[in-house]
Amino acid sequence: MLIIDFTGIYENEGFTFHAEGSPRSLLRLNDVTGTNCICDDFAWAKIKERLLELEKLPYIRFFDSGNYHYMSKVLMDVMNDKEKLPEFDLVMFDHHPDMKWTSYGEILSCGSWVLNALKDIEGLRNVYIIGTDEKLTKEVQEEHPEYEKRVTFVHGMDAFWDAWTADNSEVSDDGTEGSAAGTAPDRRVYISVDKDVISRDELATNWDQGEMTIEELKKALDDLNSRFRGRILAVDVCGECTPDSEDLFTEQGVASSNRVNQMICDIFSEN
Repeated sequence: MLIIDFTGIYENEGFTFHAEGSPRSLLRLNDVTGTNCICDDFAWAKIKERLLELEKLPYIRFFDSGNYHYMSKVLMDVMNDKEKLPEFDLVMFDHHPDMKWTSYGEILSCGSWVLNALKDIEGLRNVYIIGTDEKLTKEVQEEHPEYEKRVTFVHGMDAFWDAWTADNSEVSDDGTEGSAAGTAPDRRVYISVDKDVISRDELATNWDQGEMTIEELKKALDDLNSRFRGRILAVDVCGECTPDSEDLFTEQGVASSNRVNQMICDIFSEN
């Protein structure tokens, strides 16, 4: 697994979410400027350069707070540079849709990276965003009708599988559908988790948060891992709180984040 550290938060967590003996790589990027929420051109080039220096990009990647969720897009870029990405769908858990351009235009940011990926990544087919705030969802749908057929917002796994199956069903010569509900064709998936989708009653991040429980997230990720086993390109995780947060050493802070991170490692460690 790969830990990308911008703020030093993982030192507070002590990397206790790693299974004993599990290989890991730590990439510190706290010396790179222009990274907080917005990833400017200099930062993008510097981060890509350092990622390309790694012999291999691990399957599971953690990268700090939600301020750096744009790293999913950067990692897709690097994967594409190393070996052209196959056609894939993005399955994302996030309280925010991350589909709003900044006032600076189409610069890469934590709030725009899904738009950047849809625009730039040739292999990205559909995006499924689970757990997003309804008000924010409506705003995005009004602002970006051009992505209506490629971006689907859902609030649970039943709705996700209904949408995914409808998008991936194929009609054979005899008129029957070729994809049964819940099955997966050869298309790959890329999973990105922002822990702000979880209720603040259970875990603290540095953003406003959703209503999903940790157990609901676990069941959803177990489901994805089971049905897409062998077809998952990568699993990204962000949503730590900040090192100076008053929540850091509460039960919802480091302790809860460690449990969720360990859970994700356990679910996907055998892929």
